[in-house]
Amino acid sequence: MSIIQLKEANCKNCYKCIRHCPVKSITFHDDQARILEDECVLCGTCTLVCPQNAKQIQSDLQKVHAMIDRGEKVYASVAPSFVAAFPDSTFAAVSAGLKKLGFAGVEETAIGATRVSEAYCDILERQEAENLITTCCPTVVLLIEKYFPDLLPQLAKVPSPAVAHAKLLRAAYGEDIKVCFIGPCISKKQEALTSGQMDAVLMFNEVRDWFRREGITLGEMQDDHAREMHTTLGRVYPVPGGILKTIPLEKRVHYKAVAVDGMDRCIQMLKDIREHHITGYVLEMSACVDSCVGGPGLHDITHPFLLSKDRVYSFSRQKVEGEAPLTEQLQVDMRASYTDQSGVHKRPNPSSEEIWQILRSIGKYTQADLLNCGACGYDTCWDKALAVYEGKANLKMCLPYMRQRAESMSNTILDNTPNGLLLLDENFGIMKFNRAAAEMLNLDNSCLGMDVSTFLVMDELGRIRQDGKNVMNVRCKTAIYDVMVEQSIVHVPDKEYLVLLKDITAEEEKIEEMKKMRQETIDTAQQVIDKQMRVAQEIASLLGETTGETKAALLKLKDSMNRGGQG
Repeated sequence: MSIIQLKEANCKNCYKCIRHCPVKSITFHDDQARILEDECVLCGTCTLVCPQNAKQIQSDLQKVHAMIDRGEKVYASVAPSFVAAFPDSTFAAVSAGLKKLGFAGVEETAIGATRVSEAYCDILERQEAENLITTCCPTVVLLIEKYFPDLLPQLAKVPSPAVAHAKLLRAAYGEDIKVCFIGPCISKKQEALTSGQMDAVLMFNEVRDWFRREGITLGEMQDDHAREMHTTLGRVYPVPGGILKTIPLEKRVHYKAVAVDGMDRCIQMLKDIREHHITGYVLEMSACVDSCVGGPGLHDITHPFLLSKDRVYSFSRQKVEGEAPLTEQLQVDMRASYTDQSGVHKRPNPSSEEIWQILRSIGKYTQADLLNCGACGYDTCWDKALAVYEGKANLKMCLPYMRQRAESMSNTILDNTPNGLLLLDENFGIMKFNRAAAEMLNLDNSCLGMDVSTFLVMDELGRIRQDGKNVMNVRCKTAIYDVMVEQSIVHVPDKEYLVLLKDITAEEEKIEEMKKMRQETIDTAQQVIDKQMRVAQEIASLLGETTGETKAALLKLKDSMNRGGQG
């Protein structure tokens, strides 16, 4: 399982982890960032800068719970930077709290630091190396093993204080004990795996949360049986220059001493040694800015660095009476070896033309086109193209190129849409317009900034100025040409307005023609009706006269017949 894990749902394409990764050991595919374990040096920077909390550090907490629940003797090796993690507590209080959690014993990792410093002194006295690079920081060791293997001979063949102390704990309390290192460092988890001396690694923030869940308040704790170290100078290891302070000047008389903290400065220092063949130095290197009191396991501590540094030095000056820890009285094998790991991530060596081919595919044809903006996470466009060649990045990560493509596509759409579009400022001044709007309203660049009412006749303009409501699908005429448009005015961000115009002149003409045709039809129908009414009336009149005459003749005939019958 990876030590740094990714929550894919949280990754939001911001490239911030790539931008801050000092060795660019992060790949980006399918809209997800992924850590390349073979290239990662576990500095933890990506976990600190990720704004979406998409990176998680593997926790050994359940593993420690299980060891304690099984009744195994688990000893805690507490890094001296605990004074920054628990600024208001003493070592005796931290020891009491850890024992209440179930730890069998608690000691200071600084005991191992004392043995490491003694080993450094032996190497310096024998002048065995061109330079002596300290091995207290596992991230620096990984950096050299993976990226500067030619400088491996200059790494001190000495374990870190955590590994040294774990060896001392096993020598004092038995090989069957379990050792849990507690500190601020992510890469200690990898060191536990490779050294085989530590069974688990907890970070300070995990322990603080554990205390909180169990309701343990360190201010109320005191371990009367805590055995604090007597040779206390090793407690200054976690601050910049602290390691060098533990090496007497007479032991390094043939070497100059330099302390470097922060990944960028460590990488630059190693490059300088390689390129300029610098020799004669004792180099204290720490991957974290402010050294161990600035480690990832302390990122949520608001205690200022200056106060943490003062606490470290104050703690180192405290003298303890009584019996010293057993581990402080022992000696163990202090040899260590480090290996070349650069082969697992051999980088390809593309030709210049192959890189330019990639660059041209994102619209970069000359040196002037290489903006080197760093938005993709890489320092230069060339580095980004190399990452694309390696399969670690994709073309879409170039934000200027994607913006240019989007704007080009947007402009193409806007210029070819039959509808007119205008962008107005908060005072209804024209800011932008497309080709269709220019043709409808006879606009050119000299019209920019002019009030839109100069070109559009619309009573609703006054209303939208007054109450700010959108106006939708209103028919009106333009002010200059006799063009009929259907227009809408809608709000957009930044107190601006978007005007949409649809030319409905032809539609209006058709409507007018239809109205005229309907009126003509109505008039014709009315004329026919009127004529028919007149004919009907004439027929009725004629029919009325004929019927009267017929009726009179029949009545006359009837009377005659009646008279003839009587005679």
